[in-house]
Formats: sequence, structure tokens, C-alpha cells
Amino acid sequence: MEMGKIRFMRIAGEELSREKLRDGIGLLAEKRLHSVLKRWVHDDFSCHEIKIEGTGTRPRKFVADVLLPSGEIYEVQTGKLYPMRTKLAFYMEETTHPVTVLRPLLAVKYVSWLDNETGKVTSRKKSPKKQTPLHALAELKPFLSYIGSPRFSLCLPLLEVDEYRLLDGWGKGGKRGSHRYELIPLALLDTVYLREKADYVALFPTDERLDRPFTAKTFGKVSRLGGYALYDALAVFEALDVIEKCGKEGRAALYRKK
Repeated sequence: MEMGKIRFMRIAGEELSREKLRDGIGLLAEKRLHSVLKRWVHDDFSCHEIKIEGTGTRPRKFVADVLLPSGEIYEVQTGKLYPMRTKLAFYMEETTHPVTVLRPLLAVKYVSWLDNETGKVTSRKKSPKKQTPLHALAELKPFLSYIGSPRFSLCLPLLEVDEYRLLDGWGKGGKRGSHRYELIPLALLDTVYLREKADYVALFPTDERLDRPFTAKTFGKVSRLGGYALYDALAVFEALDVIEKCGKEGRAALYRKK
């Protein structure tokens, strides 16, 4: 199975052209990325959207994004992983299929702002925000029991994308609370596979600030994670036996590497 960068660019171009002809830009942004990634996994539509029946006493059915001839299932999740918990539990508990979850990460993003009336781009800038494999790891808290299973893998394509947003929000310039109009994948920069437990453990950042007891705030500065993602990543690394709590610094918990 060839899942390379040139192949990704070809499929992304074909999907963009197809949507322009059929529906016009901006109508199916998330679905387009989903379609690009399914074809990137296996460019045979007969293997897409396949019903999978479970083996429980009351068999349930789910539709797999891609079922390879080998029997491996690929599920493409362009958003957070949490909504997949029921479907993944079904695959892991009621089938024997190997499952790979494909979670794209926006590693490089350009944001273009569109005038609501003319549709013209008023500005285009590179966003300082970028997603890393640590962002995906932070989403794995509900799926800890699957980590290390030979039937469960995570595939993380790191993408360069163009995001078009409408100036339809509030505040200065209408940017706050604005809506995404279009998300166009431009290139595949890299692909990270997490298969064995060691692959997840290896994502722990290498930084001298983490070689001594550290707080969540320090970990956030090193990892560039914040909010729930920061604490969920710490919980995952703690469950993986990479770190442990070792006291407090004021009101903040202290962690240390094992």
C-alpha cells in the first residue's frame, strides 16, 4: 500500500477539482478532507463505506471508512477522537479486524479571510498554531486500554493546509466567532505511526526542564499544549508509566519522569 506525499497531492487536487465541478468551493470542506484521506489509504471506492457486523449475542453493524482486502479497517477522523469511542469499542470487542485510526494534524496552516459580500481574500497569513503528535496523544485518554494492542494503531498525517474563513464574527474585523468556509489540503509533510506502546512513550518531549520535577505549567510551555489537552496528555503519560506525581509546588501538582 503506497501512501506517499506525491500520491496525496494528486488525490487532493483531484478531489478539489471534483468538488468545484459538482458543488462549488466551500460546501463540503471537512468531507473533502475525509474523502482525500480515504483515497490516500486505498484508492478503490469498492473498499470504502463497508458494513461490518459484530459477533456479539445481539450483533451490531457499523460502517467502516475503508476495509482493505487484507481485512484491516481504517477509520478517518478529521476532528477529535472522543466521538469514536463507541465505534472503536465495537471493533475491538466484537470483531477480529485490525483497526487503524487515521487522525490528520494541521502542522502548517495558512488562514485567508474572505469578504462576506465580494468573496475576495482580504488577507492571508501563516497561523502560529500548529498541531503535533502530542495533540493526538492527548485525545487518547478514553482509549488507553487499546494502546499496545496488536490490533490497534494510530496513523497521524501531518498536513499543510489553506483555511478560508468568513468575516462574519463579532469584535474587531468580524474575526472572533467566525466560520470556516473552506479547508484545502495542500501537502503531506510527514506521517507518524503509533503501533506499539513504545511509540507512544517516545512522544514524551526531550527537554532539560522535564528532567527534574515539573508542573503542568512547565509541561505546557515545553509541549505547547494548553487547556484540557495539557492535562489529558499528562494523564496519558502517567497511565503509560512514563511519569508519576511526586508532591506539590504550592497548589500545583508536581510530576517527575520515571
